[in-house]
Amino acid sequence: MEKWLMIANNASKSASEQDVWKRCKKTLEGCGLEVDVKTTDKPGHAIDLAQEGAAQGYRKMIMVGGDGTIHEVMTGLLRYADANKVSLADFTLAAIPAGTGNDWIRSAGLSQNIKEAVQAIIKGNTGKEDVVRLTMPQGVFCMANIGGIGTDAAICYNTNKLKEKGRKGGFLYTLVAPYSTFSRKRNPVEITCDGEVVYKGPLFTATLGNGTYRGNGLIQTAQDTKWDDGMLDVTIMPGVSHIKGMMLMMHCLSGDLAVQPGMITKKFKKMTVNPLGDVADIVEVDGELPGTLPLTMELTGEQINIIVK
Repeated sequence: MEKWLMIANNASKSASEQDVWKRCKKTLEGCGLEVDVKTTDKPGHAIDLAQEGAAQGYRKMIMVGGDGTIHEVMTGLLRYADANKVSLADFTLAAIPAGTGNDWIRSAGLSQNIKEAVQAIIKGNTGKEDVVRLTMPQGVFCMANIGGIGTDAAICYNTNKLKEKGRKGGFLYTLVAPYSTFSRKRNPVEITCDGEVVYKGPLFTATLGNGTYRGNGLIQTAQDTKWDDGMLDVTIMPGVSHIKGMMLMMHCLSGDLAVQPGMITKKFKKMTVNPLGDVADIVEVDGELPGTLPLTMELTGEQINIIVK
């Protein structure tokens, strides 16, 4: 039986949350699985741990944390695969939700309940997820679920600032949305999908989709977005006024933002986003802010295995 490598986010100050991986490891081993553990001690550490684990021969990994931990592990595996010419189809990923939003778990159709997530690992049923490569001036990253540019990234930035101050809870995303919406400038960009310019001008926000959910269950991409269909999605809100933009953003709650008048949606395999002004907007990926424009986002053509119900 292959060993599982558990990569756990150990950044929480809560003793109960830090004990999550210990309790899960005990349950998994009690059911016959072999589980080794590596814990993170700083932002970005899970990227290194995933690469190290892959180099040591691990091909099954359990991610204990939130969307940021999942993003880092998949980024580490993508970088390892690129450097060593191996296939990500050889890897299997599982997640135990211990974050704020846990939106990757939602997109996978998995339970938010930790005990049920552990049982899914024991059962071992797998599905497939398209692997997405993002290239920015700061490096290469993997988008596990959802990304954003413009107001989406500003909301993420302000949400993370609150997290750094010890604030927690899925409500944080919606709490900072009004301030983030009215405080940022609508910088101009050019967005090209599969060689076609689909938008050029001031940008209010753009949501980049592999999965479905973001911000603790909000939906900004098309309802038919699936992460195993060999296509990616973008939902673009042009440079509308702050008030209109805020009113449109409310449709994230009902999941019909993408079909509102004036919205631009596109399915694609490769997209580039270039800044047209002096400001290179930050890019949000899976709740993290790894870099800035210009951005190239593309499917690698491979799929990675994920544990499902």
